[in-house]
Amino acid sequence: MLKIKTLIALSALAPFVGCVSYEPKPIDLENEAATWQLLSDENIAAHEKPLTLDEARIIGLIMNPALNAARINLASSKDVEKETGWWQDPSVSFSVQRDLNTGVQPWAYTPGLSLTIPVTGIPGLAEEAAAHYTETAYWTLVQTERDFTASLENLWNNYALAQRKLELTKNRIAALKEENERIAQLAAAGEVAPAIRQTAIKRLNDAARTLQNARTEILDLKSQIAGKLGLHPDSAERLKIDAVIGTNVPATVPAPPPEQLASLPKIRAQLANYASSETALKTQIRAQYPELQLSPSWELDGNDYYQDSFTLGVGFNIPLWNRNRQAIASARGNRESVRIETIQLWQEQFYALRKLKQQQIIAREHCLAENARVSELLARMKTLEKSHEIGETEFPELAEIRQQTYESRLAYIVSQSELLAIQTQIKTFAVPAAEKSEQQI
Repeated sequence: MLKIKTLIALSALAPFVGCVSYEPKPIDLENEAATWQLLSDENIAAHEKPLTLDEARIIGLIMNPALNAARINLASSKDVEKETGWWQDPSVSFSVQRDLNTGVQPWAYTPGLSLTIPVTGIPGLAEEAAAHYTETAYWTLVQTERDFTASLENLWNNYALAQRKLELTKNRIAALKEENERIAQLAAAGEVAPAIRQTAIKRLNDAARTLQNARTEILDLKSQIAGKLGLHPDSAERLKIDAVIGTNVPATVPAPPPEQLASLPKIRAQLANYASSETALKTQIRAQYPELQLSPSWELDGNDYYQDSFTLGVGFNIPLWNRNRQAIASARGNRESVRIETIQLWQEQFYALRKLKQQQIIAREHCLAENARVSELLARMKTLEKSHEIGETEFPELAEIRQQTYESRLAYIVSQSELLAIQTQIKTFAVPAAEKSEQQI
């Protein structure tokens, strides 16, 4: 009877072995906002001086919501991979039979066990598929980090150039005010035409609008940088940025050879996704074959111990016509779709890189030309200033060359911004040695 009670107890406890309990995790938005504010304040307070690009990148790697979402997705994929590949749970049965025409112990007990042996290897394929999903999540995270770095660098460059535009325009407005006073005096004396006076006023108004636009642009870029770093809006107002770009024409950024494009994180993520679609097709093909079922049982007769018997049942399904055809067809179609998407993505990178290489050449030539014009105008302006000092050049002519120099310097800032944006995109195609040699999953 002790054995019977033990079997009954084990049968009752079996369904609860390894069970996972549910833990509620409600969203408290007020608490989330307070935590967000606290983390943002701590990161800003940790940097008394204005943030450099490297320091801002570290903050963003910690607080950027897109990166955190990608990390959670990777952690979830790893958890799923760890818990994938288990066999089907065995089923336990226990029957009691009472014989009415017997002696002292009219009871018979029959404990049974049914176990499915996965001879088709589907659990192994499930583990393989889960590993591919984890690989996809890993390379997606790497690509997300790259996109974040490129986007932050682009915002940083634009902020630095907007600041230079702001300072340049402030200085120009101060000079224009002096020029306007001088031209007003000349106009009052009848030495210059009224049209020249109106042109000077228009230049001052245009410069004032440019200054207003530059201030608006700086505020907008600062807000974008704070949002990219994942900072709370209230903390973003105290954000100080150390963004400086030289006036020299940026050097050419080398583009990787086309054969390295297959090593890009986005391509690796898509290749892993394709591998998972192949594994899914293998799984559905294997599922058309039956699994082996073993059903041992042990009958205990209460009247006669020697009449106890052991039986072993062997069973499997016989698929006559329903050989998982629909699931196989769906998996095969999905594999072909993912295959085309993978090849298209790979081809798109060829075109994108080729386009960026051509754009860099054109943008850099334009940048060099604008810089040369600035140098030429600065030289002419200095010459005319000396000539004006000795009375050989009229003041309106000097004011005109100053305006041309100012406009040319603004145009150079715009061309430099366009070139830097293109080069930032080219950098995302580079394949670091660490990513080429191993995948750190």
